[in-house]
Amino acid sequence: MPDERWRELDDDALEHLLVERWLYRGMTLGVILLAAGVATYLGTRGVTTLIDQVTVGVLVALALAAGVLGFAMRQEDLRIHRELRRRRTPRRGEPPSR
Repeated sequence: MPDERWRELDDDALEHLLVERWLYRGMTLGVILLAAGVATYLGTRGVTTLIDQVTVGVLVALALAAGVLGFAMRQEDLRIHRELRRRRTPRRGEPPSR
């Protein structure tokens, strides 16, 4: 969620958002693994033509982009986890929320 609009969500909605983001990161990992597998296959077969070179270049760029996206998503997830922990930690003199 851009602009940290997730701060307005309640605890259950934040947990659902974290699961959704976890699934997205799983898909980015799948893209990385698929790109690595295809690039490895092309590499073992031999990269001889310009089309093979471009394909390997695109696959490597795609894998790097997916890795950066997954890393950025993880950093945002850590902020969400810290916010959840802050909400659930009772302050002095307050009873626990759960």
